[in-house]
Amino acid sequence: MALLVICAVLSAVMLVDAAVRADIVTALLLAPWLLLGLWAVYVFGVASRVRAGRDGLFVQNLLRTTLAPWARVEQIRMRWQIEVELDDGSRLTCFGGPATRRPQRLGPGRTKEDANGDADDAVAALRRAKAGAAHVTPVPPIRRGWDIPAIVALLLILAWAVVAVMVTRG
Repeated sequence: MALLVICAVLSAVMLVDAAVRADIVTALLLAPWLLLGLWAVYVFGVASRVRAGRDGLFVQNLLRTTLAPWARVEQIRMRWQIEVELDDGSRLTCFGGPATRRPQRLGPGRTKEDANGDADDAVAALRRAKAGAAHVTPVPPIRRGWDIPAIVALLLILAWAVVAVMVTRG
């Protein structure tokens, strides 16, 4: 999230600079390209997440979303990232959760530290949420979808970029 804020501030500074040095129209012609970069930072750096809810496990990997009811979750484990096995045999890898770290080198006289504490805590929290979930009958289906607001934002930014190119070429 900090990266997105830093990039947004830098983009705003560049747009203000373009408006001051040139004019507002120039800043408006530059804006879609900066917004496209911010959109990419959001999608690749911020959007992916794992959230345990009352109804089930919500996972967003880039633009793809999955809501798996707790009754459909068979197993939660840590491999390289959090992996969830569902009752239909599919495996859901969570891009937005903690990941395992490579083992740390130990110098003389040092003891091994737990390198994956955050990752293990996240898996344990998900398992506790699953264990504490109420059983619902009939079991709702796994819902897969898309991050519609992010896709709409991309389409608007691309349309703005096309207009900017047409204005500068015309």
